[in-house]
Amino acid sequence: MGTVYSVSPYEMRTRGRGARRIAFARQVSMYLAHVAGGLPQAEVGRLFARDRTTVAHACMVVEDRRDDPAFDQTMAILEFAMTANVKRALGSRGGLQ
Repeated sequence: MGTVYSVSPYEMRTRGRGARRIAFARQVSMYLAHVAGGLPQAEVGRLFARDRTTVAHACMVVEDRRDDPAFDQTMAILEFAMTANVKRALGSRGGLQ
């Protein structure tokens, strides 16, 4: 996600919101971890040093923005890529195929 939005992993985990672009990149990343990665919101929150309610809010923000066709297309591509990578990772360990 850092590559798409030019945000470093450090910036993604900083306390506080940070700049608007960092907060939005974090919200998209949390959404993808939950929706495409299949992680529970509590786990996503732990990974991003946030709580579950922050993850829920991030998911709502991203869902609301998906009314924009260009943003929706970007999200669809990111979801596809993430889902494929998760399946590949799990498949290499004997998980989902």
